[in-house]
Amino acid sequence: MSTSVQPQDIKEELKKLTKQDLQDAAAKITPQQIEKVPPEHIKAAIEAMSDEQLTAILQTLKKNQGQLGPMVAQLTEEQLQSAVGCVRPAQKEIAIKEFDLNNQNSPLASIVNQNISEKKREVIKSNAPKGEDRKEEAK
Repeated sequence: MSTSVQPQDIKEELKKLTKQDLQDAAAKITPQQIEKVPPEHIKAAIEAMSDEQLTAILQTLKKNQGQLGPMVAQLTEEQLQSAVGCVRPAQKEIAIKEFDLNNQNSPLASIVNQNISEKKREVIKSNAPKGEDRKEEAK
């Protein structure tokens, strides 16, 4: 199945979307749809997304916690590799804040952690931009 959508098309379309458009889309997306998104499209969207757009999407996903676990579980290693490598420090901070990821007791952190396999964790660690994480796991 070949698609005519190119990463540049995604970047252009993302510029046109309002906060409400993004919230509506995030509320409707299914785990099965996540699995079908090409890694290069995920990368293009992350690179083009404004901080406000990312916040809108994450806030919507927070409201739909029941879908979050299956969505995280559906992400492929290739999608994660593509996404993690292009996340800007400000985007990472937004995700940490919105999902309360620094709080081990956070319901959202728990959902994410329960649905990421050890192999996917390694993909995330090995593809994360270097020099951003001054805090290594404090145990």
